[in-house]
Amino acid sequence: MQIMSRQRGVTLIEVLVAVVVFSVGVLALALLQAKGAQFTKESGSRTAAIIQARSIADAMRANPAGANPPGVVDSYYLYDGSSSFSKADCETTDLSTTQKIATRDLACWSRRVSAAIPTPGSGVKVATVTKDASLGTLTVKVSWAGAQNVGGNINQSYSFTYLP
Repeated sequence: MQIMSRQRGVTLIEVLVAVVVFSVGVLALALLQAKGAQFTKESGSRTAAIIQARSIADAMRANPAGANPPGVVDSYYLYDGSSSFSKADCETTDLSTTQKIATRDLACWSRRVSAAIPTPGSGVKVATVTKDASLGTLTVKVSWAGAQNVGGNINQSYSFTYLP
């Protein structure tokens, strides 16, 4: 009668299964790391956009006569996003009128916004300030290029309404 010896070690099949399970786990961790980096970048862009949008509201609070000039229909802070300002516009020292203060504020703000956040896709303005005449409010909107998908970037935006 032959006595069967006890098997020692592991079979090749068991080793291959363990390698496959370990590889799937490592790939999942790599994907998790990549998604985390993407979400961190997106969060940074969103934070910068909110900070910049709120900064122009602070400038309007500091210059209420420019935000809602007496006897003038529109605010001096209206900005359609298509005008570009030079560095000189931001560095001007002629602040003799509320309109000049507002122009300087918009020039500095638009330059900061463009430098702080990724530019959105074509046809989308980086920053705008519009007026709702029926309510008398100003809406500040900042847009940026968000996370990438198969078709390209997904544009994101942040806006809020300011009552001068």
